[in-house]
Amino acid sequence: MRKTYLLLSSLLFCALLVPDAHAASQQGTLAPVPPQVMVPTSSKDKQGNTLEKSMAYVKTLQVKNGKLIVSLDYVQWFFGEAAVKAYRQDHPLEKEDYPMPYYIRNSSPKIRTFEISPKASFTLQTNSTQGENFHWNEAVNADTFKKFVLSKGIPYQIPFHVEVKNGIITKVTEQYVP
Repeated sequence: MRKTYLLLSSLLFCALLVPDAHAASQQGTLAPVPPQVMVPTSSKDKQGNTLEKSMAYVKTLQVKNGKLIVSLDYVQWFFGEAAVKAYRQDHPLEKEDYPMPYYIRNSSPKIRTFEISPKASFTLQTNSTQGENFHWNEAVNADTFKKFVLSKGIPYQIPFHVEVKNGIITKVTEQYVP
């Protein structure tokens, strides 16, 4: 029974969030798509810029000297079989099947603080609805993002995809978590 539940919940989650298996609302918009495993990455582009991508929880969000500053707690995201494997690694004595199709590992207490670029893009998944459905991939401005996060309470325990260029955040996207 538990394996059937895991399979069905995984299939339902896949229908919502797996690449090339988007769920469309009645308006035809697409739900966000997480990869099977997402860990923080860092690279250089052709111009020598340092590019970082990660998932993180927002720990603080404030304006200092006219700049939007955010403190982040990086996490690792696991989906599907990778989620079950990561959960088993972190909880080897647990006897129950892992019922969720995703797992978030937060193994580092390190908090990172960044300035958010005035030109940063923000995408929210649960800010507003269209009828009875969320307005997926809603592009918002910095003020709306700030109000959204602060209205949820800090620290906010929904992960965001964050892109950083040369130490400044350029893109923030809320990850939908059922």
